[in-house]
Amino acid sequence: MNRATLIRETIDRQGPDFDAWRDSGLAGEARRAVLADRALRAFYDDAVVLSDGLAAARAAADAEAAVSGAIARVETAVMQSLPRRRARRGRWIEVAAALVVAAGLGSAYDLVASGNGADGPVNVVVLDPLVFGPAEVDAQ
Repeated sequence: MNRATLIRETIDRQGPDFDAWRDSGLAGEARRAVLADRALRAFYDDAVVLSDGLAAARAAADAEAAVSGAIARVETAVMQSLPRRRARRGRWIEVAAALVVAAGLGSAYDLVASGNGADGPVNVVVLDPLVFGPAEVDAQ
């Protein structure tokens, strides 16, 4: 692929505004090539006319949509079609209730286990939810 073809394809992809190109070296080379080659200059001029025409058509369509209220109608229709969200407070209440019940059961088990008067050692295994397996074993 020769450089003129590369410059033409880059103008097609990134537009005729050389300042907006990602590769500033290629943009500088394209500026020099457009000044040196008449066919490339004609291609560049056509790209500028196309870009300006698209910008004008976009501005006209945006102005028409703003005047007609189409944007507000589309926004209202989209917002109405969204599913309703349930309140998330119910989940947090359920989690808090589960923690309170677990703490109560743990305390009750501790009272029963320590109050049975067993003289033998009691093995306590602490399970860490982040570690798969026992985190600590304590013999009392």
